[in-house]
Amino acid sequence: MQQNEHGRYTEITDEKEVVRVSAREARCVVHFYHSQFKRCEIMDKHLARLAPKYFNTRFFRVFVENVPWLVEKLAIKVLPCVICFIDGISKDRLVGFEELGNSDGFDTAVLELRLATSGVQYVLM
Repeated sequence: MQQNEHGRYTEITDEKEVVRVSAREARCVVHFYHSQFKRCEIMDKHLARLAPKYFNTRFFRVFVENVPWLVEKLAIKVLPCVICFIDGISKDRLVGFEELGNSDGFDTAVLELRLATSGVQYVLM
């Protein structure tokens, strides 16, 4: 699965590719970010730590300025915004840090537990 970017936290820059990948993959965690937002950088750090643990889930980030149609269609208004897709359907959304303790210093395990509730993470044993 490494050839499909599983186990890595990558970036997709093309809007059509974002749609294609999120529709094709069984499970995706997509971080919609802006490079000038400190909290987006923090989210990147945590997602990069989680991606290698979950080979059945595709983790990637998308710069919001590259995907204006998706931002509008998905009604993304607050960043960071992490959307979990299962079989091409948006199943869960994490907006900002409110559900993570509303602190910049949250532990990766808190994010991991929160994402697990969406059903997008499965550990390969």
